[in-house]
Amino acid sequence: LYGANIAYNVINKRVLLAHPHPCLVTGINLLSSSLCCIACWMFGVMRFPRTLNWSFYLKLMGLAVLHWSGMLFSNISVSEVHISFTHTVKAAEPFFTAVFTAVLIGNKPTIRAWMSLLVVIAGIVVASTAEISFTWRGFWAAMMSNVVVALRTVLTKMAMDRHVLDPLNFQALLQCAAFIVSIPVALLFNLHAVREIAQDTAALPSILLIGPLVWTFNVASIVILVHTTTVVHSMIRSMRRPLLVLASIITFGTSITHLNALGIMFTLFGAFWYRYENEMVRNGQSGSLSKIPRQTSDKLRQNAIP
Repeated sequence: LYGANIAYNVINKRVLLAHPHPCLVTGINLLSSSLCCIACWMFGVMRFPRTLNWSFYLKLMGLAVLHWSGMLFSNISVSEVHISFTHTVKAAEPFFTAVFTAVLIGNKPTIRAWMSLLVVIAGIVVASTAEISFTWRGFWAAMMSNVVVALRTVLTKMAMDRHVLDPLNFQALLQCAAFIVSIPVALLFNLHAVREIAQDTAALPSILLIGPLVWTFNVASIVILVHTTTVVHSMIRSMRRPLLVLASIITFGTSITHLNALGIMFTLFGAFWYRYENEMVRNGQSGSLSKIPRQTSDKLRQNAIP
């Protein structure tokens, strides 16, 4: 999970530095990750989902728009500012998730959870004021990615609760649908860059590699969830962000001030604290720190070869 996510972000940043065309790069990423999903169905790694009604597919396309736009806004931000700053801002994603969850589902965070989110916001403010590469476009693109991804997360949870479909297949269908959504925008805004990227024999393998890394990251996350508690899973995911910030600083030699480093630490600590509070409350309501329901685990094992 860590390896795929860090490699994806580092390679993606290098590609965007060489070819600053976020719409086209996002579309190619979704294409290559969709091909991974199709290959899994063809070779029997996953069983193709049963026939679903048109209502489900219409909702899926709506989620696909959010999935694609979340990746696109993130790529726009990464092409503008340092990776470390983009992911510092993206640490505020739990705040928007909490808001959408409270509005759409009715589950409200505890006071301590809200306090942790205030720490996140404070950290972002401090980090932004001291960020050397700061641009408003990069900042607002990362913030829009937060909003879109948070809304997608909540709506995906609601869709998964209403339809019997295992997470692996749901993620695969969402990835393929997001690629279809990305085609018109990529061709409209970055058609002129298609030949430029195709002729860059050095960058093309890296661009095609990003998709499999995204797919690997998502699958690894689901596999970890199957074999651990939700608290452990949440902690593992939370720890990837400081490692990613550290990896980006080492890889690209990013210069940060003491105030910027303090803001990053505050932001990451607040995000980690929020996830901890959220998972503790959720598992407290269920009565124990148990693993995910056996039905979900069994369904995953029936639809994917270990």
